[in-house]
Amino acid sequence: MHIFVLSTGGTIGSHEADGVISPEYGQEMTLLRMYREVYGHALRFTVRRVCEILSENADDAFYETLFAALCGIPKDADGVIVLHGTDTLSYTAALCAMACGGVCTAPVGFVSSAYVLSDARQNGLCNFHAAVRYIEAGGAGFFVPYRNADGTVQIHLATRVMEADAFLADFHSAKNRPLAVLQTDGTVEFTSFSDLPNRQRLADARPAVHCTAIRLQKSVLPLKLYPNFDFSAVCPQKDTCAAVLLIGYHSGTAPVQTLTAFVRRMHSQKIPVYLAPIPRTAALYGSTHALLETGIRPMFSVTAESALAKLKLCYNQTAYTPEEFLQKELYFEEII
Repeated sequence: MHIFVLSTGGTIGSHEADGVISPEYGQEMTLLRMYREVYGHALRFTVRRVCEILSENADDAFYETLFAALCGIPKDADGVIVLHGTDTLSYTAALCAMACGGVCTAPVGFVSSAYVLSDARQNGLCNFHAAVRYIEAGGAGFFVPYRNADGTVQIHLATRVMEADAFLADFHSAKNRPLAVLQTDGTVEFTSFSDLPNRQRLADARPAVHCTAIRLQKSVLPLKLYPNFDFSAVCPQKDTCAAVLLIGYHSGTAPVQTLTAFVRRMHSQKIPVYLAPIPRTAALYGSTHALLETGIRPMFSVTAESALAKLKLCYNQTAYTPEEFLQKELYFEEII
């Protein structure tokens, strides 16, 4: 079995010195040495260093570089493991799945660690092992394996995994439905939730999102809402901002009075405004209904990460209108 390892930095690729954690060249080789010592698997790994950054510094240039690396993986590769930081892991996984799912046909896992590899609390080695076992077990698609603080090791669909919490650094899937679970004996138990794609669907060929190399030249401004948010201080310009994504509260709500003037201002500049996540329910809250009447465009049943990823790809393509593009399922992102 031949697995490509793409190193991008993050905590899993970092070293701690004098109380400061920073990326350090060669940590991916340390990880592979630890893996062979503990698990003894006779696998073939090919390492490619994409960059060395902490993932909070991920930007569009980073994404373009990673897209190119993923799209350049040989067709006969058995799998790909991207070493990445935890902070923006869910955002990168969703974006790469949507952007590269039609080009990179090998299973692609995004592996991170809550602590540097020299720290006894690290889970990077376990997460890497889970990625390998998932690939060996016939798993397909873009996925995120992660061991939470309670010791459970779940394997998440890349477009359903949500940002880790700030205190336990745990990752969870939308509706708490992962693709699979790694058992203590090293076996992979695949789940059978009806709203998740099975292994065959994950392995099926998908159309490419872009016909040429993906360039993220137009930006999408995400705004996470909080009580008493001052929208008058937000002044995006049409020449730099293609759209605004409002990340509302869990029930798909946002403040009506303070947002109405902002939405009108954006529309006067021809900047569309979207709201996510909004669950599909029989009835909407009055505040959400009022916002949709102002012209805010709803994004139903997707995580905030997938909504942002889809909008970034939408406004950096010209083959479809935004309305047409957003109706497309890019990578199993809609949560039923």
